[in-house]
Amino acid sequence: MSAKIAILSASWHTSIIESAEKSFLEDMQKRGFSAEQIDIIKVPGALEIPLAGKLALENGYDVAVGIAFVVDGQIYRHEFVGHTVVQSILDVSLQTNKPFLSVVLTPQSYSEHTEAYEEMYVKHMIEKGVEAAEACARMLAVPAEILGQKKAA
Repeated sequence: MSAKIAILSASWHTSIIESAEKSFLEDMQKRGFSAEQIDIIKVPGALEIPLAGKLALENGYDVAVGIAFVVDGQIYRHEFVGHTVVQSILDVSLQTNKPFLSVVLTPQSYSEHTEAYEEMYVKHMIEKGVEAAEACARMLAVPAEILGQKKAA
């Protein structure tokens, strides 16, 4: 398949984010995609993912995947940020008619100073990267299936 895929990753909590990036890339390669088809684009934080994804989808990418780990920074509620990012990802997908997948996690509790939390979320994001690869491969086929059905009707 010749699809072009953009991974838009927040620059915070790099070990957690990079675990999702790596597992996504590995799983996509197992599915027959090459590393050259997938670009990792770093953005400052989660809130910048929707705009970067919109630009990518409007400029040659077939699918985008947003990856972020939104925690309570004690400035504003992290649930608000997580919700806003995911809603904006959905809005961009509908505006561009292209898949924009979310691997944006907003844990209820997280402590940067606790190794156990770090390990737990790294492992969790590895799973999420694989799930995103599965969704990505599937969503690349959906538009063709829908358009093919319309032609047959």
